Amino acid sequence: MNKEFVKKKIKQYSYISLGVIVMAIGFYFFLSPVALCTGGVMGLSIIFEPLYSRLSWFTPSIFIYFVDIVCLIVGGLLLGKEFFIKTIYASLLSPTVVFILERTCDQYFFLRTISDFDVSNPGTSTYIVCTVVSILLIGFGIGIAIKNHGSTGGMDVIQKILSKYLHIPLSKTMYLTDWVLVIIAGFSFFGTNTFGYNIERVLFGSLAVIGTGYVTDLIALNAKNRRTAYIITTMPTAVRDVIYTNLDRGVTFTDCVGAYTGQGKTMVICTLDKNEAYILKDLILEVDPNAFSFITSCKEVVGEYVAKRKII
Repeated sequence: MNKEFVKKKIKQYSYISLGVIVMAIGFYFFLSPVALCTGGVMGLSIIFEPLYSRLSWFTPSIFIYFVDIVCLIVGGLLLGKEFFIKTIYASLLSPTVVFILERTCDQYFFLRTISDFDVSNPGTSTYIVCTVVSILLIGFGIGIAIKNHGSTGGMDVIQKILSKYLHIPLSKTMYLTDWVLVIIAGFSFFGTNTFGYNIERVLFGSLAVIGTGYVTDLIALNAKNRRTAYIITTMPTAVRDVIYTNLDRGVTFTDCVGAYTGQGKTMVICTLDKNEAYILKDLILEVDPNAFSFITSCKEVVGEYVAKRKII
C-alpha cells in the first residue's frame, strides 16, 4: 500500500466516523427522548425500549449492539465476506458512540429549553424541534457516510438481503422497512397495560423519514435542483448559439432519426440550473418553434458542470 492509498483510506474513514457520530447525536438527543422512530435499528431500539428498560443495564446502545452484531453475522453469511468487512466498522461505531453518550451526557439537555417539554407527554413544539433537528443531523450523518462509501450497518443488511433474495429494488426495501417501523412505533402496547395509538408520533416520524432522505441525497449526491434539457431540432447550431449567448452553458450534440419520418435530426443536450430552465424554454421557441424538447430533473452532476462554451 502506498502513502496516497493510506491517506485516502484515513480520510474516508474519518468522514464515515464523523457521519456516524453526528447520526448518533441526532438519535440520542432528539429522537430517543421523545420516542420518535424514523426506521433503522435505532428506531427498533425505540420501539422495544419499554420492554428492556426494566433492566437498568440494558440501555439502547446495548440493544443496538446486539441487533447490529446479529445483522452483521447474517449479512456475512448471506451477502459475503466483502460486505461484512465494509459494514463492521460503522455497525460497531454507532452503538459505541451512543454508549459513550449514555454515560457522559444528559439526554434531555437540549430539550429542557423547550417550554412545553414533558418526558411522559411531549408537546407539539417538542416534536417539531426534534423532527427538524434530527432530519438535519441524521440526514447529514448518513449522507457523509454514504458519500464516502460507508454504511451505517444494522438495517442496511436486512434491506440488502430482502433486495437480493426477493428481487425487490433496494430503494423499495429501504422505504418498506422504515415505514413499517414508523407505523409500529405509534402503538403504545409495548411494556404497558393499555392499548393506544399515538398518531402525532407517527406523523412526525413520517416527516422525519422524508426529510432525512432529502438531506441524505443533498449531502451524498451534492443534489442541487438542476435540469437537463433534450432538444431535438434541425437547427442545432442556432440552438447552441442562443444557449451560449444567453445562458453561457455547455451543450452536447448527438445524431438521432425520427422513427416515423426517417428524417435525421440533432439532439442538443444541456444541463443547467433550475431557474435557467425556464428561460431556455422561451429561447428554444424563438430559435426553432418546431423543435421537440423535454426537460427532466437531474439529481447529480459529475464532471466539469461549470465549464462554459464547450461542445462534448
